[in-house]
Amino acid sequence: IIKTMPQNEKLEALNREKAELRKMIGEGVDFDIEVTHYRRKPGFWGFFRRREKITETKVYTIKEPTLATLDRLSLLWLQMEIDETKLGDDDYLRTARALANKEAKQLAEVVATAVLGEDYYIATFDGTTYRRKEGRNALRDLTRLFFHTLKPSELLTLAIIITNVSNLGDFVNSMRLMSATRTSEPEATRIEQQA
Repeated sequence: IIKTMPQNEKLEALNREKAELRKMIGEGVDFDIEVTHYRRKPGFWGFFRRREKITETKVYTIKEPTLATLDRLSLLWLQMEIDETKLGDDDYLRTARALANKEAKQLAEVVATAVLGEDYYIATFDGTTYRRKEGRNALRDLTRLFFHTLKPSELLTLAIIITNVSNLGDFVNSMRLMSATRTSEPEATRIEQQA
């Protein structure tokens, strides 16, 4: 027996999902990673002693990207190549290993770009205009950190979060709205001509 939800329950569930997505987009999503490094004890005798292993938890936030950040993310996504036909072959593991070798740093850079957001740019104001210069060092350092600390399972979760927080649906709908209201359309399709 197939149970169907009444229309009101479907609408409520959809509204709850929409509210949760709006909250996630507005506030961003936090995630943490554990970073392990070694440190010498301070002082003169610390040089002669064994280094101690320290594990820290760092928390990062992925927020809704600006148009500039969305543009950078899109460029990175377009540069990734995945051949779906090879993934269906008998030699799936070899293809997966080749993809991991080829695209792992790119995926770490996508996460770093999403985390940095507009902080990637160093903005200066000269009295009349804002000038933005790319802060490539911060992106490089964060990419290296994620490359060495993220696991594939975490990467899948972050990919879903980045896609949701990027709010691509509203972006595409904005494009549709703007393209539909063009004033330079040929006169044959304009509303004034149809009436």
